[in-house]
Amino acid sequence: MNDVETSSLETQLAEIELLMSMYPNKGELQFDDTSELANLRAALDSGDRRIHVSGVGFTLHLSVMQVLVESRLLVCGKP
Repeated sequence: MNDVETSSLETQLAEIELLMSMYPNKGELQFDDTSELANLRAALDSGDRRIHVSGVGFTLHLSVMQVLVESRLLVCGKP
């Protein structure tokens, strides 16, 4: 694995960790195989360039509420 691939994996791991912080409730963010995520994290932390991860799959379950958003623009002209 080269530096570009390592950087890309580090970025993707950071994005996954961000999702984990955004959706901490049970059942919101579910990983297909948590061992793949742990393997990726351990390999990046150790600097091992022989990383072999088949993929980190996850499902995000969201409850969507209907929300009305009203936007107003106030334009002021010259007096």
